[in-house]
Amino acid sequence: MKILVLNLGSTSTKLGVFDGTKQVLSHTIRHSKEELAPFPGILEQEEYRKRRLLDWLSENGHEAAGFAAIAARGGLVRPLPGGTYRLDEEAAKDARGGQYGLHPANTGMLIALSLSRAWGIPAFFTDAPATDELTEVARVSGYKGITRRSIFHALNMKRVARLYCEQNGLDPLASRLIAAHMGGGITISALKGLKAIDINNGVDGEGPFTPERAGSLPTRPLLALLEDGKTSPRALSEALYRQGGLQSYFGTNDVAALLARAEKEDEVRLVLDAMVYQIAKQIAALAVALKGRVDQILLTGGIAYNTGMMEQLREMVAWIAPCTVYPGEDELAALAEGAWRVLSGLEEARNFGG
Repeated sequence: MKILVLNLGSTSTKLGVFDGTKQVLSHTIRHSKEELAPFPGILEQEEYRKRRLLDWLSENGHEAAGFAAIAARGGLVRPLPGGTYRLDEEAAKDARGGQYGLHPANTGMLIALSLSRAWGIPAFFTDAPATDELTEVARVSGYKGITRRSIFHALNMKRVARLYCEQNGLDPLASRLIAAHMGGGITISALKGLKAIDINNGVDGEGPFTPERAGSLPTRPLLALLEDGKTSPRALSEALYRQGGLQSYFGTNDVAALLARAEKEDEVRLVLDAMVYQIAKQIAALAVALKGRVDQILLTGGIAYNTGMMEQLREMVAWIAPCTVYPGEDELAALAEGAWRVLSGLEEARNFGG
């Protein structure tokens, strides 16, 4: 069964053609600032991006009649339990409305639904970033009126969890795992039977600092930055999210380059050590959600390519459970696998509206 996979970023459209779970072809369409300039927002790019996608399929000999399904990366939609969802008008309403935020993946969902209707085949998304399976106690923030939200790298984390269980003959629904996705953002989850019962929400500023994000900060010094009137809450929020972490210390988010500098620069070594230390602390904190009974710790994302850093992290958390490293992330494969499980009858597609 042939599956078309879409993953839209701000300046790229990643495409994959899969035969079941086997990738046949992949391609990334790059969109320059000049190409995107005429569009006032990401949603207005829908027809343009769809046309580029269809041109690529045609050039490579893939016609609509050959596909069994379309799988798109989930965007910013309402909080939902994990799983694979059938794309429908209710999902499109969330993606189009922007009440939960706007992301290029929202447009990808709209394109997938449009193609599914034109081609007469189903469209799906799997484990969206807003996947929400938190326990009630994990939602309590400590300040009335603020409730903790679940936003994390659900797609990649749940994929490596399934992969680990498959490779080790474990029942994923009986597993107790901690997964740490480490990239420009870093989120860590406690997975009990594949349900993320607690996480750190990097979008809201929780958890370790990262190559780009400041992570959890002391409240009083943070508020003091606003008292001089030189910065607004919006500007500070943007700075903490995009210009925090390693970027704030060294003007770069390139971990590999900083590791090379750390051989000679003590400050760089100290800050990198601190990032690993904070990741380890977050892993340890989430072990509490599993009552200390952790089968395995899964380390994934782009930073996981740095073997020395992963060994350093492994030494810090080995007392909790052994570690397995899955470098990088393969979102196209994760999306194809979600659609394939439904098409093969291994999983039932969820209805977005309930």
